[in-house]
Amino acid sequence: MNETPEYLQCEKPIIERLKAESWTYRRGFEVLEDEKEPLLTSRLKQAIKRINKVGEKEAEEVITILKTIPFGVEGSRRILDYIKEGVPLKDKEDNTIKTVQLIDYENINHNEFLVANQVGYPFKTKIPDIVLYINGIPLVIIECKRLKKSWKKAYKQIKGYEKEMPELFKYVQFGVAIGDKAVYFPIVPWLKDVPVYEWKGESFDDLDNLAELLTPSTLLDILRYFIFYRENKGVFTKVLPRYMQYRAVGKVVERAVSYARGEIERNKGLIWHWQGSGKTLTMIFSAYKIKRLLGNPTIFFVVDRRELEEQLAGELKAVGLSFEVISSIKGLKEVLMHSDGKRGIFITLIHKFREEELREVKEALEKVSKRRKTIMNRRDVIAFIDEGHRTQYGELASTMHSILKNASFFAFTGTPISKKERDTYATFGYDDEPYLDRYFIIDSIADGFTVKIAYQARLEERVHLKKDYLEAFLSSKLEEIPEEYRGQVKEELRKKLDMIKLLLKNPKRIDVIAEDIARHYQENVKPFKAMVVAVDREACVLYKRALDNILPKEYSEVVMTFNQNDPEMVEKYHDELKERFQNKSDEEIREEIVTAFKNKEHPKILIVTEMLLTGFDAPILQTMYLDKPLKEHRLLQAIARTNRPFFKNGENIKAFGLIVDYVGVFKDLKKALEIYDERDIKGVAYDVDKIKKELRSKINEAMKFFEGVVVSDDREAIMEAVKLLFQNNTWEEFQKLYKEIRYYYKLLKEGRWEFKSAFSWLTEVYYAYNSKVNGLDPEIEQKMDEFLSKALKFIHETVDVGRIRSEFPIIELDEDFLKKVMKKTHKERAFYDLLFAVRHYINTHKGPITEDLVEQVESIIDRWKKRKEDIERLYEEILGVAQTIQEREKERRALNLSELEYSLVTVLKRHIRGDTQKLIGDIKDLLKETERFRFSRWQEKADVVSDVSRATMLFLVRRYQGRIDNIIKARDEVLEVLKRWG
Repeated sequence: MNETPEYLQCEKPIIERLKAESWTYRRGFEVLEDEKEPLLTSRLKQAIKRINKVGEKEAEEVITILKTIPFGVEGSRRILDYIKEGVPLKDKEDNTIKTVQLIDYENINHNEFLVANQVGYPFKTKIPDIVLYINGIPLVIIECKRLKKSWKKAYKQIKGYEKEMPELFKYVQFGVAIGDKAVYFPIVPWLKDVPVYEWKGESFDDLDNLAELLTPSTLLDILRYFIFYRENKGVFTKVLPRYMQYRAVGKVVERAVSYARGEIERNKGLIWHWQGSGKTLTMIFSAYKIKRLLGNPTIFFVVDRRELEEQLAGELKAVGLSFEVISSIKGLKEVLMHSDGKRGIFITLIHKFREEELREVKEALEKVSKRRKTIMNRRDVIAFIDEGHRTQYGELASTMHSILKNASFFAFTGTPISKKERDTYATFGYDDEPYLDRYFIIDSIADGFTVKIAYQARLEERVHLKKDYLEAFLSSKLEEIPEEYRGQVKEELRKKLDMIKLLLKNPKRIDVIAEDIARHYQENVKPFKAMVVAVDREACVLYKRALDNILPKEYSEVVMTFNQNDPEMVEKYHDELKERFQNKSDEEIREEIVTAFKNKEHPKILIVTEMLLTGFDAPILQTMYLDKPLKEHRLLQAIARTNRPFFKNGENIKAFGLIVDYVGVFKDLKKALEIYDERDIKGVAYDVDKIKKELRSKINEAMKFFEGVVVSDDREAIMEAVKLLFQNNTWEEFQKLYKEIRYYYKLLKEGRWEFKSAFSWLTEVYYAYNSKVNGLDPEIEQKMDEFLSKALKFIHETVDVGRIRSEFPIIELDEDFLKKVMKKTHKERAFYDLLFAVRHYINTHKGPITEDLVEQVESIIDRWKKRKEDIERLYEEILGVAQTIQEREKERRALNLSELEYSLVTVLKRHIRGDTQKLIGDIKDLLKETERFRFSRWQEKADVVSDVSRATMLFLVRRYQGRIDNIIKARDEVLEVLKRWG
């Protein structure tokens, strides 16, 4: 075997690890039975017979069903269903339906786990590095790159395979891309990009952790309980678990199921996962697996907000799980009193557990429970509490626990509370186990599920709360009391804090801040979006009026509730809002505003006081202007609104969320978050000065790529930097680092001057490399991502696009260029110009016209990088390649042929002696004969490729029988050209 760096650094070690985990290894050519069929049918047939105790005929019928399912959305969904649940077969004699399992999930040893590398499917033209088969079904595909290459190359290769081999990807459930990192991702061929994840474990080596994911028991567990298709607005995506979700689900399910079966007595747990890490899906995975393992339990999702109820219902519906929303107290009573408790999955608001409404139900259940099973004494009742730090300490929770006496309770929160009468740990944990699973801020940022949060104080002297007022707020208990109970708080406490409110909503102060917000937003935040958090609803209206005086009215909207006895200012604004939205209900208006904020250009700024500070997920929200004193879990929850990454073209373009503090609460962040242990809040928010420090460090790191180069704006210095990146194979590392620098630099609109000179030079090098080596026009490269182009408008100030274009042009390999190069006396510069021009041509004109030159050019590059030969000799060799290309191009134009036609003529010339004009005529006839098959993306359909292959073979036999040296080889080469160009 050719032991390439890819094989030694990735392919071989992952195979070795899988063999150690009970996978059987075979080489691709040993296992592939039919190069046009992705299933290993004989292995699958044996497995079906072995697992189900059925005969040959039934096994063949199942395989026929699988083969005839079309690829695409519906076919892929059906295949996943068959992998999980088995294939239904109708008995022709008695018309009964029996289910034939493809995988034995109960007895792991009944299955065959096979890892094969270099599997040549289809037509041996595309060869995935590694395929994992369970019982002959290809379920995981792995693409390998050497350690210094980006995982993105492997990812893009698999995304390409999806289109080229649709029949294979009908079965494959997830892909693994390995390079500088090892990532896994769902296989969804109809989507351009999908999210990628890393499987974190105890090992420093990514491949050890990946092997954990791919152990037979874990892989079967994920296939059965964790993979779902998810529908959102008519588009289907596929859900896979993240590692922390899988870990937490394992603990929740183990406890709930063991308790329900009477094996243990512990029946609760706290799952503490930071905001944005996917708690909703963790609950759904847990519920689904528990339901499957226990048969028919009762599962409650308990929420405390209507929006959360809708969000959860939407997620359950999206992944296709059946559930019922308990919409009234009457409905709740029916569930509780139905026989021994209604079975299934239910969503309910905690507020329905009102003691006065359920007193009779509770008393009736207590009586009946003495003589038979009820929901009160059953152990297979499970309650998942969303945002478990709220509303779980008072009468409502007490009533719920008194009725569901023997249930398991699992609370999910990003911000637990530890206070005398409100202690999430004590309510859902044990003395020796405060939480069942924990995944907090630092982990989430490191994994890329959330971004860092930076904070910056503005207008400190003019608008911040004075120290004594801030102290009064931080030491007060008002923030700890849920909104609905604050009316009962002693009047003295309210008076103490009213003065703070009056200060914060002074109209003159709000005008000053609004002006600062408008300027800061325009200069620093666009095209991302922002949120203003005001102290109360009157302050929200004041901010809206003030911002409308500075910015266009459509820039901002208020999202808040309205009541019957509102102050005049709020009432008047409510009337205006109703008129503007044509008398829609308040709920409809709020929904319209929030949807537009997430998906449309306007509004750009939301003004809130309570609403949207929890559970609001909008990745485009980047900056929060905080003008309300918050602390502890409420502060953590609010600022976490800005921490979602924002992806464009598979890349996060949001460096971090920013909190602009107009109150001064961040002056004493530790005190504001005093209910948390210091290690729990490490990394919760970073001072902008720390961001500057990080930027300084990254720029220094980037400059190390160019040791020995004099940093200046002249062409020679930039060319030298470009040469070093190419020669040392460090472009990918530099590009990754440069993009990080660009994100940080973008955010630091103020205090940027220290970095401007170095950033400007690195930007020049970045665009010059793209132009010179990658053949990308700098302006086109900037516009490839319209959003990024707008966000990085400052690059136009930094880079002279015209100068880059003139000094580092994309070169056409024509006669004029060759004449100019041959006149140059400076052989080294002539060599570089030729090398980059030839390489660019070959990269953009792949096919028979250049395929025999690729290896020679790569060899020249390799010898140049290793400095094995002098430049003059390499120059002569690359000049010869350039002249060959130029002659072929000249001939193509003289014959007046397209690249497709010329490539096909070139292929035929290798196999047939004959007049060129006659061959041209034949090729045009062949193209006409196959035209009806070659519709858009025909190459993706195996049956159409077979039709084109057959038509080509018949054509060659008809025209050249007896005159062609190798008709099969000629057919294959013609087909390959047609697939690539036709």
